Amino acid sequence: MSTLLPVDDNGHPIGIVGYVPQGTLRLAVGASSVRNSVPIADDVTIVSLIATGPCRFEVGGPGVVADATTSPFLYPGQYVDLPLRRNERHVAFVAEDAPCFAYIIGRA
Repeated sequence: MSTLLPVDDNGHPIGIVGYVPQGTLRLAVGASSVRNSVPIADDVTIVSLIATGPCRFEVGGPGVVADATTSPFLYPGQYVDLPLRRNERHVAFVAEDAPCFAYIIGRA
């Protein structure tokens, strides 16, 4: 018996990507930009981001900083899946208003 993959808007199959065992990072997000101090593992190709409150984020190298006005907005409770490009092993967050928690979930 075959398994049918979900399809995108153009009818093309979307591959299934699993979760990395123990590959989730939790960050306390406040008024100042905060990023994961330990780089995301090299075998992680995609990250899912989710937060408990409204915040902004940036993906990049060890010096990446999220900006409270110009960085992409992350709605609370909604997952965003992002591919990691070369040398992108850090994600920075800054809270939109009240402190919250943000999660970086490794996918491979």
